[in-house]
Amino acid sequence: MSRPLLTKRKADALSNGIFLVCLGILFYSTTAWWPGILLAIWAALATRQYLTGRIYDLIMSSVILLGLFLVITFSLDWSTLMPVLFILGGAYLVFREYYFVDPLDKEEQAERLKQEIKAEVKEEIQQEKRDGE
Repeated sequence: MSRPLLTKRKADALSNGIFLVCLGILFYSTTAWWPGILLAIWAALATRQYLTGRIYDLIMSSVILLGLFLVITFSLDWSTLMPVLFILGGAYLVFREYYFVDPLDKEEQAERLKQEIKAEVKEEIQQEKRDGE
């Protein structure tokens, strides 16, 4: 995961603004808004994910939303595309969880740190007892 460019609050505000601009353009330019709404959602989501540093999520959501837009726009066959989307989505989840998530969550890290501190304190007490004898 790369470093965030903005805080989550600012990224949310920018992405919401982009979504509203896209909706305005969409409603002004056409009456057939269905496939275009996917592009508006993609623009807002992609902006938020890019600004918060979630590049891998950005890639995956771009593939899914732009893929859906192309399928609907060009009337592609769902029976071929649906298994491919499930395979890509599942592979992404496995890949992301295996390679890009910290191996220990906060509770496990706190418990491990607590155990290390207890062991060090116990060792110091034993060392003081030996030095006192």
